[in-house]
Amino acid sequence: MGSINRRFAPAAAGGLLLLAALAALPARPAVDIPTLLDRVAARLDSFNPKANYTATIISTQVENDRKWQPVKTVVQTKALTVTEGHRDQTVVKVLETIDGKTTDVTARYLAEQQARRERARAEQARKPDPQPARKPGSRGSSRRGMRMDDLGEILPFASDRRNDYSFTVREASDPSGRKLYLLDVKATVKDVLNWEGTYTIDAATYTPLHGRLTPSDLPTFVKELEVEADFEVIEDVYFVPKRTWIKVNGGFLFIKRVRLVSEETYQDLKIVR
Repeated sequence: MGSINRRFAPAAAGGLLLLAALAALPARPAVDIPTLLDRVAARLDSFNPKANYTATIISTQVENDRKWQPVKTVVQTKALTVTEGHRDQTVVKVLETIDGKTTDVTARYLAEQQARRERARAEQARKPDPQPARKPGSRGSSRRGMRMDDLGEILPFASDRRNDYSFTVREASDPSGRKLYLLDVKATVKDVLNWEGTYTIDAATYTPLHGRLTPSDLPTFVKELEVEADFEVIEDVYFVPKRTWIKVNGGFLFIKRVRLVSEETYQDLKIVR
């Protein structure tokens, strides 16, 4: 009998190790993916899209060399006013750092900004009648800039957007123990506006808290593009960005390549009624 026990001891030990390994695997999420998407979409729809608020934006842009070492850093302080969803930004201060030396270049920046605006107005005035708009759904119609606070345009939760994606979901928790869902998104239809990555979602409220994304189809002449964003809810009514981070590596042939890291943080945010 003892020999039989000794014979089966390795198998028994292996079974215990397998059970232990299975127990360590992440638990199956308590919500299925269609339900999760429905609840996140409903949560986003519950917010007021025409928020009125003010904030101070600290915008930091770092230009890098080919080894991604900083060459120039520009820090802008902006006063932001959002009225019914329309954004108006005013540059208050600009600091430029090159070779460890920081210079206040606010006056120069504002003068250059005004000159660009005047050139743009003059160019617009010289243009012929505008071309007909592209048909909805055409390839070019999605080549738009990304705004992290215009979520309906970039997030895949609405029912009319989901067919372009595949989804998987995991459970996690933050350091305070708050339960989270990690929604991994893969675009099945490759497009500049169809973003891939992972969204962190509050499991209690179904509010997106964080996104780390890349476009499934890179814009022309862009080699690398990564985006991160943190969001917050104000008074359970307004859904606004808290921080955005963008990394861009792009350029055309022998023209100067752009290796840029940009971060914006929103401070002193106040709802205006």
